Amino acid sequence: MASAEETRQLPQLFEQTSQYRHWRFTPEALEQLRVANNQQGIDRVLDGLGKEVQVEGSSETRITEASNNMLTPQEELQLVNYYLQMIVQTITALTKTYREKNLLRAEAINNIKATAINFMKRFYLHNVVFDYPPKTIMFTCLYLATKVENSFMKIEDFIWPLQDFEKRTSGQVKTKNDDILGYEFVVIQSLQFELAVHHPYRPAYGFFLDMQAYFDDISQLKTIYDRAQQLIGTSLFTDLVFFYQPSQIALGALKTAAKEKDIDIDMYLAQRFDAQSLEVLFPILDEIQETILGFKIISKKNAQAIDRKLILCRNPEKNPNSKLYKKKVADQEEIPYVSDSD
Repeated sequence: MASAEETRQLPQLFEQTSQYRHWRFTPEALEQLRVANNQQGIDRVLDGLGKEVQVEGSSETRITEASNNMLTPQEELQLVNYYLQMIVQTITALTKTYREKNLLRAEAINNIKATAINFMKRFYLHNVVFDYPPKTIMFTCLYLATKVENSFMKIEDFIWPLQDFEKRTSGQVKTKNDDILGYEFVVIQSLQFELAVHHPYRPAYGFFLDMQAYFDDISQLKTIYDRAQQLIGTSLFTDLVFFYQPSQIALGALKTAAKEKDIDIDMYLAQRFDAQSLEVLFPILDEIQETILGFKIISKKNAQAIDRKLILCRNPEKNPNSKLYKKKVADQEEIPYVSDSD
């Protein structure tokens, strides 16, 4: 049996997860990663455009045009963040249809949404929008999240409401099964095959239950908890998930929600944590509150402007509409199959 000292030195459960070990960064390290990733993407675009010029035998005007419209790391992040917002809008719009066909449980919606957003945020730490435009990646992450969160549905069941919406609004179906399934392995590989995601929703519920022993007015506490759920939803769009533990984000959301109601939960915290822990915890909760309340949505107009620039600087080696991509596919199809037994 472990001694008391050994027990105190054991890492917390969250510290043993892949999310803690592989997907936590300092703000500086995260910024450096995104800048380096963006530059590597630009280099691949220019290299691909150089090859495309050779294939087409055209001038280098296309390279100049792309060079003048390369997305900055901030523009990439804004475009990805816009499609993170679209994940929420998509699942909100389709939930009724899925539930009517018993394809989705109400209690799974928050986790599916949060997992899909987390997958997409992780994906673009190792990939760029030059190679993989976020709209299709968004659908792939959402579909993958339904599997991970035990709400699996066939791809036909998942996609038909999307296709029906596209047909009614634009007169044509744009999203195909293969568009989603074709990127599934790419996404999983970029996630390093680490699909378990821990969210603030569960610890927030745990704190809500625990706080009931300290609050006389449970209905007021329920109001605080409901507002905290909304704030956690906002936190998903920020980088907090890369900096702090889910329980810290949950507590920060609860403290923020309580403050909005002029309710001080510091007395509760003082009874649950020792003075040394609170000295570390309070600045973290303040940072979480500031980040959540300071979040601003990315407008459709802003995203469209960035998207127009992206059209001019897509990597032709990853773009199915480019001549270089089509030539690459044609060359692969011409390679004869040779059996190992020959």
